[in-house]
Amino acid sequence: MTLLTTLLTAASLSAGLVIGWNRLERRRTQDSSLELILRLQVGLDLLQGVQQHRGLGGQDGREAQERRAMLQQRLEPLWQQWAHEAQYQGWQQLRQAPADLDAHCQLIEALLQRWRLLELHLRSLHPARPSLVERCQAIENLGLIRGLSVRAARHPRCPLEFQVRLKYLCEQLHNGQVEPALAQALEKLRNDLLEAPRTTLSPEACYALLTPLIDARLEALRPLVRLDMTKGSTSAATCG
Repeated sequence: MTLLTTLLTAASLSAGLVIGWNRLERRRTQDSSLELILRLQVGLDLLQGVQQHRGLGGQDGREAQERRAMLQQRLEPLWQQWAHEAQYQGWQQLRQAPADLDAHCQLIEALLQRWRLLELHLRSLHPARPSLVERCQAIENLGLIRGLSVRAARHPRCPLEFQVRLKYLCEQLHNGQVEPALAQALEKLRNDLLEAPRTTLSPEACYALLTPLIDARLEALRPLVRLDMTKGSTSAATCG
């Protein structure tokens, strides 16, 4: 009887340890998922901000300068949360050279690469989670069209180098699903900038034409990232 009691007690203690361990692992997974999701949200905000800064950097007007200053102030705490010194230094350099298109593109590519790694880590915890980084890349293609068109519109006629890059990017977009608003915007770019004998779109007009389309796509991603916070907790609770 004593031996049986001892065995039952040991079994009960062992089961309790297993349950406690499983709860601890679930909590660790949830905490890791939450941290990764928050980082992805910050990365999305930085992506949007640097893309906007690139577009504003192609404009010389006072309004664009004021909007850049406000944007730089808003992004500062996000860079601290992002905690990547090399990328932050790249951003500091861009603040001093807002017209530098290529440097903006390089920083955005670096942001997307880190975003991809964070997402891979999150998907290793929750394999059912869909990948969103390709949608971020598609948004960047549209963002680059904005950055290029703003700069091309500063010339009396769209320079050949801008025509080549813009036409290629527009064709890439047309290979996918293009909603009416985007199709109309691309058509206006083609008629008033790319193929016009004389540019009739101002840099400010190019920025205003494309920004709502870009921002709408980014906003559509945010609930998908946040939604996975609940999915992550649910799947973690199911695992143990």
